[in-house]
Amino acid sequence: MDRRAFACLPLALLFACSSDFTVKGVDPTNRAEDTGTPAAEEGDTGAAEEVEEEDPPVDEPEDETGLPEEEEEEVPVEETPDEEPPPEDDCTETDDRIYVIEREGDEILIFDPETLGFESLGRLRCDGARGATPASMAVGRDGIAWVRMSDDKLYEVSLDDLACTPTDFRLPSGFGSFGMGFATEHDGTWRDHLFIADADTLGMLDVGALSVETVGRMASQSELTGNAAGELWAFLPLESPAELAQLDQDDGSRRARIPLPMFPSPADIDTFAFATWGGEFWLFVRTYGMGSSTDVYRVDADGAMTRVLVDVGFDVVGAGVSTCAPTE
Repeated sequence: MDRRAFACLPLALLFACSSDFTVKGVDPTNRAEDTGTPAAEEGDTGAAEEVEEEDPPVDEPEDETGLPEEEEEEVPVEETPDEEPPPEDDCTETDDRIYVIEREGDEILIFDPETLGFESLGRLRCDGARGATPASMAVGRDGIAWVRMSDDKLYEVSLDDLACTPTDFRLPSGFGSFGMGFATEHDGTWRDHLFIADADTLGMLDVGALSVETVGRMASQSELTGNAAGELWAFLPLESPAELAQLDQDDGSRRARIPLPMFPSPADIDTFAFATWGGEFWLFVRTYGMGSSTDVYRVDADGAMTRVLVDVGFDVVGAGVSTCAPTE
């Protein structure tokens, strides 16, 4: 983010602009002996005819309980539909490393977290920018970067040729300059969403309709990043101490936090950007000072912060990583 885009904000926010039962039956064959047959009388010329009584029919038990076996009702099993496969060209149009954008030359570069090197892709070719400079960036898995300029206009940038096209996006009423980042809906899906955050609100931007749905409240100004594990993270440099926070995608509440007690004071920060890659976090920060440029910090999952590069030679104001990037 570029602090200069928020000259009208209070000092505290100025810099940041840049979810058995068993029943036992009785044995039906265990019956008392029948003694009710009449005896023959004396003088009778014929023996009395015996009539053999038939036992009443007894239903044979169906199971060991002596009760008829009931038929079990079949309950249909509800099947979960398979995840719809991604498009054939999914993740073929974007690099799975970190893209950064610098302020003065409108240049986009790729940062390699393994070698700590930068590779320039060239300068943006934007129509209608009229002197506005880049302020924040997010990268989609389809090879499109979304760049917010210092005048809060939003541009689509092809990462193939850096062609830059203005969109019809307009900030919703009450929504200020924002940071942004993509995150998948949950672990195991390729579907992702673009989230944006200003000084106190988290929203989700529909990249088709260019409309914003409010998700929840934010503690303070932040930059956002996300990954393929369904994690949405915010960098909040105005907190005391500064922190990284995993946000709930449904309401914006904190699900986890990583404090950064050794992070520079907010009063010393000019620009900052943020991305996650390989299970770690990468902060691009320029502090005030003659001749100063961006420093790069690595933060591991336990919160250990290391400055790995000093004065890279340009001022990074946006960082974007697609949800195609590795998560460990």
